[in-house]
Amino acid sequence: MARRVENKELAKAVVFLAPSMRISEEGVVAASYLSSFAVLLLSTTSLFLIGLHPLAVVPLSLILAALVYYAVSNYPISLMNRNKLLLSEEADLIYEQFVLVFQAGGTIFDAIEMVAQSDHPLLSNAFQEILARIGDGVPPETCLIEFANNQPSEDLRRYFIAIVSSLERKTDVLEALSGESFEADMVLRQKNLELESRLLVVAALSTYLPIMLTLAVSLGGLAASAYVLFLAPVFVILNLLMASRFSRSFSAYFDRPRDSSVLISSQREIIAEYDEFLNFLLLLGERLSTGDTLEVAIDEIRGSLNPEMERLITPALESVYHRHESVSEAFEIAANLALGQRVANMLRMVVSMCEISAVEAGERISRIASRLVKRSSVAKERESIIAAQKVKVYLLCYTSAAVMGLLASLSPFLHIGAILGPGPFPGFTGSTLLDILPLITTLGIASLSMGYQNTRMVGGARPLIAGFLCLLMFWISLVLSGLMLGIV
Repeated sequence: MARRVENKELAKAVVFLAPSMRISEEGVVAASYLSSFAVLLLSTTSLFLIGLHPLAVVPLSLILAALVYYAVSNYPISLMNRNKLLLSEEADLIYEQFVLVFQAGGTIFDAIEMVAQSDHPLLSNAFQEILARIGDGVPPETCLIEFANNQPSEDLRRYFIAIVSSLERKTDVLEALSGESFEADMVLRQKNLELESRLLVVAALSTYLPIMLTLAVSLGGLAASAYVLFLAPVFVILNLLMASRFSRSFSAYFDRPRDSSVLISSQREIIAEYDEFLNFLLLLGERLSTGDTLEVAIDEIRGSLNPEMERLITPALESVYHRHESVSEAFEIAANLALGQRVANMLRMVVSMCEISAVEAGERISRIASRLVKRSSVAKERESIIAAQKVKVYLLCYTSAAVMGLLASLSPFLHIGAILGPGPFPGFTGSTLLDILPLITTLGIASLSMGYQNTRMVGGARPLIAGFLCLLMFWISLVLSGLMLGIV
């Protein structure tokens, strides 16, 4: 069955993910069929065992099977597209590295080796494989073109094709491209436009879905059934999966931690360093353009730096003036002190630029800094949008917790048998909430998870306290409505 399916996007994703995942196009499709068939059998059996009517079992099982098939078959594609912004972000820095090598008289092999030895996410590992292929006798230009054709980032593909073409025609690669990653800026703005609606949809799903299932459990008379407790981990996992799409520790366009040890710096500290580093680049580019050497330029602008950059530049200058080390060694010290990965890489690139020509390096550093400043401002739109949605998300969490408490107290009376018959569901004493303890426990866990995960999603402070506030809101609503109904 898998051999009869043709999907160009999946084929491209399989090749793109080859350095990190051993998958094939047929294997992904076969896994999709197998997992959806297994889920169909498992869900059908489970729903029949709990006594659900066949008219409800069949559509629910088919929906679950279809969702699993879509999730498995599209996972490689979604993983590739998820890395598209990251690749476009790295594209202009890799382009700068290629240009630096060519200006220094290096070959395309030297440029590939330089990228392979760098810390570019995804790309450095892929370039190490390219080096292995070159070692087997494949020409570097062929490896680079084949690699470019299997990338989701059009910027990356455009750069590599232009680099190979300029080498063949013996033209200046700087004239072929501006070095500016237009696709990355476009993708980021598109994501910012979609962010507000996505945040609200995720928050609504994590709050409304428990309410809908509470109504279904109540109408079915299952509020006292221990099977309801199995919904609690389902709610927690659902909240976790949806909130994780927005609560990654480090945004794609901000710098990432250089040290991947356990005690890494916070995103706020890394962003502060990155912003000050951009100001440092602007000042440095201006001084170098006037004819100063790199050593003189950093000494002149040291007084204009904030503490984030003084922490990096002061030890570098001390190594030059007191220990008489070279400027490249001094900048290596500064790079090793940097919190962010991009700051460390750019510090090393600055030295390489100035070794060729300090004046030309100043002009290029100014262009790069101006481009990164604009990009940083676009990236911060994301944080502004999330901050604007915090109140809405909090309001959804607390009101939904209160509604769940109200529905939990009404569950004995919402049973379809109670509505059409003489009273609450069989076995309900009418004197205590202990009769519906399984439902209360499940909704309490759902309220705690909802408040905690949604607060983390929007970057709120003290998410655990927010979760307990949701739990408290659920309990207050449950007790008050129970008192009015006389079941407390």
